[in-house]
Amino acid sequence: MTMILPAKDQAAKREQIAKYTREELEDLTLKGLQKLASGVIPNAARTRKAQLIEEILAATKAERTVAALIPDTPLEVVEVNNAITRDYEEVISEDFSQFGNSLYREFRALVQARWKADGTWDEAIHGDISSLAYRVIWWLNSKEGKEADGGLAFTTKLRYRTHIVNIFSEMVESEKGAVYFKQLSSCLEMFKRQIKIQIADITAQKKGLQERQLAKRKKQKAQISFAPLHAYARSVLEKIDTLKSSDWKRVSVALAIVTGRRMAELHHLDTRFEYVDKNHVKFTGQMKIKGSAADYFEKLPSYEIPVLVNAELVLEGHEWLKKNGKVVDSAKAVNRRYSGDLSDYLKLLKSKWGIEHDLFKYKALRAIYAQVCNQIFNGGNPDNILYLAQILGHGRDSLVDRNGRLIEGADLVDLDTPQSYNSDFEVTDWEIVGSRLLP
Repeated sequence: MTMILPAKDQAAKREQIAKYTREELEDLTLKGLQKLASGVIPNAARTRKAQLIEEILAATKAERTVAALIPDTPLEVVEVNNAITRDYEEVISEDFSQFGNSLYREFRALVQARWKADGTWDEAIHGDISSLAYRVIWWLNSKEGKEADGGLAFTTKLRYRTHIVNIFSEMVESEKGAVYFKQLSSCLEMFKRQIKIQIADITAQKKGLQERQLAKRKKQKAQISFAPLHAYARSVLEKIDTLKSSDWKRVSVALAIVTGRRMAELHHLDTRFEYVDKNHVKFTGQMKIKGSAADYFEKLPSYEIPVLVNAELVLEGHEWLKKNGKVVDSAKAVNRRYSGDLSDYLKLLKSKWGIEHDLFKYKALRAIYAQVCNQIFNGGNPDNILYLAQILGHGRDSLVDRNGRLIEGADLVDLDTPQSYNSDFEVTDWEIVGSRLLP
């Protein structure tokens, strides 16, 4: 008898299977494939290898499409910036709740109507659930937003979709113990999957748009002199003992310039910097960990990074932030407390430094740091993606050999993000660091 997993378990397993490429599936033995597909693909144990691979790929098409944009991230979790969050909170207070609750009543009525007295489903339930999911997508596409076409941004749609799914989940959970609870739970997983399938096309369109935007950004690359940034960072960190608590924004920006760490990392309570030598520190506190790297970071949370001032200054600067109460215990709290002030402060520095590029914000300091490190510590290698991945935490030192080549079979988590760090700016005057820092 073929074992088919409950709908919720199937959804989780589909996301797991979607991480396998066609090539990786082909490398598995038939027995391994059958085990992987068990509970998701009917008759997997009696299906030949080539056919089973095609069925696996077809069954996980939606998960694969979305995962291509948001690698190794649960599909219900989408990080948004503050602006999107504000829009989100304004809308969901009334409009979304009304829509979600109204749609749930229809959903519940359908479940009851399509469940037969003999304990089986009327096959029409699949079309009904698909139709409800389509209405969610249609409704999201009809909402007004700030995009050029007057609609919502793609990431906002994903966020709103998650809220609607959460409404359904909460309503189903509230009926625990009711006669139709198991049927509601099963259909809820069908509903979630249909939304994923129907939003997959939008996801693919977004990915194509990102690629076009990246190409456009490369053509518009602006020159930025690192000299004033480095001078600023040194002046702040070398006089750290004279600063007042109100100077915390200066310290935050200075540390970002010389370490390349994210705002959420520098202002997190658990982040640590440890001295290695005057050019390097050991960093603990990596954020946005994806895929198999999550297990790696859990076991080995610290890794070595180069710094662009004497390492002792980095340790003293970060300790200053902690002593002055400018660290919190979550990334969300960092954004809530510090991002607005730091954004405004960067605008002042941007004007002072004569930088006009629209993308020069706090996160741009990470990209600039990466380029300077490549010049100083990596010999200005133009093929620098692996190196950037290492120092930014998108890949680990152990994944590459002494020549910087990816070790065969190693799982480098993310190459796309480091590649984008080469797209916006051409950093000049990086030599100022070498003359003051390196032996």
